[in-house]
Amino acid sequence: MATQARVETELSRLLPEGTTPTERLLLTELRTGSTGRLILMALEGEDADLLAGASKQLAAWMRNSGAFHYVGNGEQSWTKEERERLFQHRYLLSPSVQESTFSQDHLRDSLEQRLSDLASPLSPMVKGLIPADPTGEFMKILQTWMTWTAPTRHQGVWFSSGLRRALLLAETKAAGFDMESQERIQGQIRDTLRRVAGAPTSVASVHLVMTGPSVIAVEMQQTIQDEAWRLSLWATLLVTTFLLVSYGSVSILVLSLVPLTSAIVAGIVAVDLAFGFIHGMTLAFGITLLGVVDDYPIHLFSHLTRESRAPAVMKEIWPTMRLGVVATALGFSALLLSGFPGLSQLGLFAMVGLFTAACVTRWVLPHLVPTGFQARREGLHVARLFDALTKARLVVPLVVVLAIGSVVWSDTPLWEQDIANLSPISTEKKVRDQALRNELGVPDVRDLIVVEGSSEEEVLQRSEAVALALDPFVAKGELGGYDLAARYLPSRKTQQLRQGALPDRETLERNLTSTLKGLPFKASLFQPFLDATGKAKTQEPVDSQTFRGTALGLKLDSLLFTREGRWVAVVPLRGVSDRRKFRELLTPWREQEVSYLDLKEESNRMVAAYRNEALGLLGWGGLSIGIVLLVGLRVPVIVLRVMLPIGSAMVVVAALLHALGERFSLFHIASFLLVIGLGL
Repeated sequence: MATQARVETELSRLLPEGTTPTERLLLTELRTGSTGRLILMALEGEDADLLAGASKQLAAWMRNSGAFHYVGNGEQSWTKEERERLFQHRYLLSPSVQESTFSQDHLRDSLEQRLSDLASPLSPMVKGLIPADPTGEFMKILQTWMTWTAPTRHQGVWFSSGLRRALLLAETKAAGFDMESQERIQGQIRDTLRRVAGAPTSVASVHLVMTGPSVIAVEMQQTIQDEAWRLSLWATLLVTTFLLVSYGSVSILVLSLVPLTSAIVAGIVAVDLAFGFIHGMTLAFGITLLGVVDDYPIHLFSHLTRESRAPAVMKEIWPTMRLGVVATALGFSALLLSGFPGLSQLGLFAMVGLFTAACVTRWVLPHLVPTGFQARREGLHVARLFDALTKARLVVPLVVVLAIGSVVWSDTPLWEQDIANLSPISTEKKVRDQALRNELGVPDVRDLIVVEGSSEEEVLQRSEAVALALDPFVAKGELGGYDLAARYLPSRKTQQLRQGALPDRETLERNLTSTLKGLPFKASLFQPFLDATGKAKTQEPVDSQTFRGTALGLKLDSLLFTREGRWVAVVPLRGVSDRRKFRELLTPWREQEVSYLDLKEESNRMVAAYRNEALGLLGWGGLSIGIVLLVGLRVPVIVLRVMLPIGSAMVVVAALLHALGERFSLFHIASFLLVIGLGL
């Protein structure tokens, strides 16, 4: 059953569901949002032409791989079918369509502009559009949708200034927290670049730089795995050496692994049955927690003599061991109540593992111990060191008092309040990420406006009202810009207003005939224009389904979606100069279900809430341990003597970390459980 258990590596499976609508929206964005799926790339080298060619070939492979929603490198990313679909609905989508658009004066200005375009480098692009779109609505749509300043182009692809880096931007279909898929995709990108770069000398002259949330997450996971493997290897060697020196028996060393192995297997099965999967992080940390069960066989082996028998010795020490097991397991049971699935899994894994290891040690291990085995007492020199500490009885209390004092009077904040500081990302990687974002013009989204409603139409209308309120801030430079679904998909109401602005065929034909006087265009050239406006006047308004499966549809999916049966539109903001001002601006809009969300502030608040929850669980776990010990030992003074070393250890460890500049977080609280388990 353990070998068939489903081990997940996607980090989002560790996240809670959220207790408020805001938390649920934030967690949804973290799990599936487009921001987490972005990969920013740069091809570095001295030969700009070589970099441009590599960029085109790499982008072509990525678009054909089926692994990406979007791949941008400066080339035309719209397919012929998508361009035709947009062109067909241009009069419903263009923000410049109004009654004056088709007046004689405006038509003349438009046609004169088309003449200028024909004499410019844009001629090949606009020549074929003029007969059906002399007012240039299609190009206006594309210009309106360009919400950011594109990088420099060389040979049709994006470059940094100086032409030393060819730039690419991609959005994967896989979620940013799907580590297995992201690692595979990033590996395929590297392999493909090695193929498309050509000869070995060319490969050496093209260096790939990647960043983005998913890239950093994969690098962090690899770093954590490498560190965990290295530390686990050293820990295993140390424990193995210690046991060999202590017992001088390889068979006993192997037997000491039986309870631990049984505990791990049982924990995996229990978590898989309860949750349907076990997360890799739960498995790794859970095995670390279950290291405490190594004490169980050591207790048995250390009490054996040549005259004693293992079953009899086990029966004698079992009451004390049982009390410690129950107390430790109850301490871990508090994790079952956590809102974090990862901590809940960890609590179940630890509890089942502890009881399994105890049962194996009690009823199985004694029958496997060789007859006449006795620990080599001469090998236990470590005990003498601890015996020496009893001669300095005041040292330990003094150290504990100093530890408490160092925490109380320290200027370093006790708790980490900034979620950014919880990440082990190096400064170098942060600088690399920011540099690529600046070159590509892709900001790290922190500020959002959230618009909710009962229907797609209601949300789009409210979004259009929000846009009117934001435009003055953009004009004054108080807001760098924003993006919203209504820019790409106007509400049905707005589309119908644009349809109403379209003139009838007779009026348009009369205005066009008058406009053409003195211009080198033939009236018959614009027959497609007359047909298109007539068709658009009765055209069915478009909605999100119209563009499903296209690049525009993918863009809309990231900005407009349903959640818990309601429609939600998110409006990412760029360059917010005064967050308090924006919060005050949108306060009156709450009745219309429009709210401002500072992702960093909300993330910090949510982490603090779960940290406080973990503190409470730690307290309840400690109380449960105390109650069990009181029931088992029945003498409060003895219970105090048992708990005092554990509490002292936690205080000293916490003070030492704090003195080294550490601020405590949810992860430290979970780690303190390990200290409790070891202490018992």
